Amino acid sequence: DDYHETIKPRLNSLLNSIISKQSDAVGIVCVDTSPVMEKAWAQKGGLGWIGKHTNLITRDYGSWIFLGEIVINLELEYDMPFIEDLCGSCTACLDACPTNAFPEPYVLDSSKCISYLTIEHRGDLPVEMENELSGWIYGCDICQEVCPWNIKFSQNSQEASFQPRTNLKERPLTEWSQLSEEEFRTLFKGSAVKRTKYEGLKRNIDLARESLGKSI
Repeated sequence: DDYHETIKPRLNSLLNSIISKQSDAVGIVCVDTSPVMEKAWAQKGGLGWIGKHTNLITRDYGSWIFLGEIVINLELEYDMPFIEDLCGSCTACLDACPTNAFPEPYVLDSSKCISYLTIEHRGDLPVEMENELSGWIYGCDICQEVCPWNIKFSQNSQEASFQPRTNLKERPLTEWSQLSEEEFRTLFKGSAVKRTKYEGLKRNIDLARESLGKSI
């Protein structure tokens, strides 16, 4: 399910609890959609470091995490920033990226990022990127999948709303290519996949079939 819909109400509950104890407190909740540099603040808050793939990596979970914030008018007891860079000499994420979206460590060129192209980009993809999706039709996690911190420390979430929906991963491209707009709305109701809109997902499906062979 859409992580915004899971995390935001819980942060609002926490904010309301704070306000109930200090009536002059004023705050807002942010989950990935506000103009907040949340990875930078997470590092300043001691949660982890920003890896070469530009995602925040934690010691406990790797980079398979969601971030959310409460911006509030209270002076707090601050944690120490996370100052170590535990990526070391590893370049697994940079080497594995099929579109070379990292011109250098810690720098992402979103115009080459499969995740950006398949989710956020509207309209036709740049011609030079049309055959570069590597079979992905929504998002891309290659740089995270190869990260040693994720391989060693990632954990399966026990949150019910984060469990995979049935009949999605096993669905072949030939069946995806027949996806109607009504089925899209039904299939992805309450899901973050809605972000790409039907037109965007259909574009991605068609490009994936084109690059992998229309028999697939």
